[in-house]
This record gives sequence, C-alpha cells and structure tokens, in this order.
Amino acid sequence: MIVEKKVREIIEKYNLIKKRDKVVVALSGGKDSVVVLYMLHNFGYSVEALMIDLGIGEWSKIHNEGMTRFCSELGVPLTIVDLKKEIGQGIGFIKEILKKEKNLSGCTVCGTVKRWILNKWAKKLGADKLVTGHNLDDEAQNVLMNFLKGNVLLGVNSSPATGGSSELRTGNLKLGGEKGFVQRVKPLFFIPESEVREYAKDKKFDILYDKCPCAFGTYRVETREWMRGIGDAEKLKIVEGFQKLVPKLRRENVREIKKCKECGEPSRGNVCSVCKIFSCLD
Repeated sequence: MIVEKKVREIIEKYNLIKKRDKVVVALSGGKDSVVVLYMLHNFGYSVEALMIDLGIGEWSKIHNEGMTRFCSELGVPLTIVDLKKEIGQGIGFIKEILKKEKNLSGCTVCGTVKRWILNKWAKKLGADKLVTGHNLDDEAQNVLMNFLKGNVLLGVNSSPATGGSSELRTGNLKLGGEKGFVQRVKPLFFIPESEVREYAKDKKFDILYDKCPCAFGTYRVETREWMRGIGDAEKLKIVEGFQKLVPKLRRENVREIKKCKECGEPSRGNVCSVCKIFSCLD
C-alpha cells in the first residue's frame, strides 16, 4: 500500500529505526499507534507495546481489552502500566487539582505525566527506540499552537526523531551521565491523519475512533477543529516549513538539563514537571 511505502521512506530517510533495535511502541489504543505498531511488526522490526491504563471508566476498559486481544493476535508482547498504581492517583483527580491550583488544562497535565511514564518504562524494558503515533495533523497543530501562543521555541524538539543519541541529547537539551531519554521516533510524522484512518479501516482493526472523552474545551481541541478546513498539502507545507527552522533554533537555544532530585528522570530544573505535579497532590 502507498502509505506503507511512505512510512518506510520516512524511516529510511531519517534513520529512525535499525533492524537490531529493540523497539517499544507507545500504544494508546487509537488508530495511529495501532497502525504504526502493526506496520513496524510487519516490516520485521523487534517490537513490543507499552500502554498506560489511564483509568477513564469504560473507555479505558474497552481500549485495554481491545489492545490485549490485538497484541496477542499479532504476537507482540504488551506491557500495561496502571497509572493509579504508578503515581498513586487517577488522572481525573490529578487534572482537577492542577486546574484548581495551577490553572493547567487537562491535556497538558495528562501529556506531561504520560511522557514521564513512557520514558521511564521504555528504559525498564530496555528499549533502543520509543515509537509514538504522532501524525502530520498532530505536528501541524503543534506548529500553529506554539505560534499563536507566541513561543515557537516550544516546538524546538519537533522532528521525526528526538533524544537518545550517543551524546545523550534530545533536540536542544543535553544530559550527561546516565541515560536520560530513550530516543523517541515518529514514523507517521509526515503522514496525514486521513491516510492513517483509511489504512486502519481498510485493515478492519477493531478499535475506537473516538477522541479521548476528557479532551474537550482545550486549546488543542479548538486548534484541531479550526484546522479541519486546511488540506493535507497545506499541513505538509506548515510542518516542512517549520522543520527548516528547527536546526537554527536548536543551535541558538541549547539548554543543559539535570536529573530530577526526586525521581531521577531528566529535568530542566532540580525537580521535574511531574514531581512538581506530585507535590501539588500532597
């Protein structure tokens, strides 16, 4: 299929994955992560799936059961991390507290916590690469959101691959000493969401196509709705245009990062964002 050819070309052009790599795919249960897991497995890479159980009622239950079944049929190992057991509270409670205390949106909090857990567990699983299902639409939204916020540097680490090099750097962030970040790669970086959806439906994957039930009334959702009127060719121009700026932005904005004194994970300060979230829950 054409979309498979495109994904192969992205992997090869940006040297995202090698056959010897142990690849862990961040599996949400949605079409994007399911498609990229399925493709990488069929391409012959050594893949495992890593999923976070957010504990969002029936929605999470359906995803967990569906992905357990899917990975079993595919013959791919699956690790499910219970968020409440991992951090002591469910995502709903955390988001309510952070909205009240810090005026942070639910998506911001959830994204921060999930990235922390995925990196931590990818290291536990011995991953060489951590794959996410971010597609062209996601990346175009990021570019526009950061521009409209007046801070394009928020996207300085945007690329098909970030982090995990021999120098232990991630985009414009450097971390010396022990391994801090597993290299994150996005094989669907230049693939429109419409093509991913068409591929998933053609394969008849038994998945939910609904967005997260908690994703409403946020800047991300508003941007996604606004971009519905923009064609795939225009989205590609937005992302490719920003990619031309990324090398210069990185060179001019290199920041040393540390190990969080609380959890040992990478951090821009002495305490990482997730541990700051934990402190608000005490």
